[in-house]
Amino acid sequence: MRKIFILATSVLLTAALLIMFGCNHPKQFELTLKLDNAEGQSVYLCKHIDDNTDAVIDSSVISDKTAVLTAPNDNPQTLYIIKFNKNDHCGIYTFFTENQNTTITGNRDDMPHWTVKGCPTMDILMAHHEESMKLYEEPIMAAYMELEEAGLAGDTVKFAETNDQVQVLIEKYFNYQADFIRNHADSYLGHYMLDDMKEDLDFELVKELASGLSNLTAFQLIRSYWKENYELY
Repeated sequence: MRKIFILATSVLLTAALLIMFGCNHPKQFELTLKLDNAEGQSVYLCKHIDDNTDAVIDSSVISDKTAVLTAPNDNPQTLYIIKFNKNDHCGIYTFFTENQNTTITGNRDDMPHWTVKGCPTMDILMAHHEESMKLYEEPIMAAYMELEEAGLAGDTVKFAETNDQVQVLIEKYFNYQADFIRNHADSYLGHYMLDDMKEDLDFELVKELASGLSNLTAFQLIRSYWKENYELY
């Protein structure tokens, strides 16, 4: 009789633990948007499938500068997309959540300066992006404006000097991105960045960076690109 009682107690305890821990692991996460200049606009949370396909998961309308969207938990490496028109393929914002409740803040008309909080890996990517913008992307855009002004003014000397500056900045920018990929070879961030930049980087550099990544998935990400453009497979 005592054995039966112990067994029954054990079963009940196990069930209680399952319920308790199960309740501590939600099956979905929330995305909170806090955006200026977007009042009354529809917003869509999408899941990236491939370069040509994404799936709408949830939608909402921004009210009092805020919208809350939800999504079921998925592969932690899933890439998500914010759209204001579900059929758009440009003017979109991509990010990771790793199934964590996430908050995105910023101005509707200034996506490059949006901030994302909640996902540790996204914190790394955001810090890299902010430094990249400050050191390279914003100076490159400013130099391009000077280049255009010199061209319109017919100042060939200024145009040549500014063009040299632009090329130096672009080379430094690509080296900066390549170093980030090398330094995150054990993270899916390395795979993500290489896939995002594979068409901008020199092909030999793409091969070198891919060979240093820890997961064969990296090769799968760029295999179709290689086959289409270089017929290596």
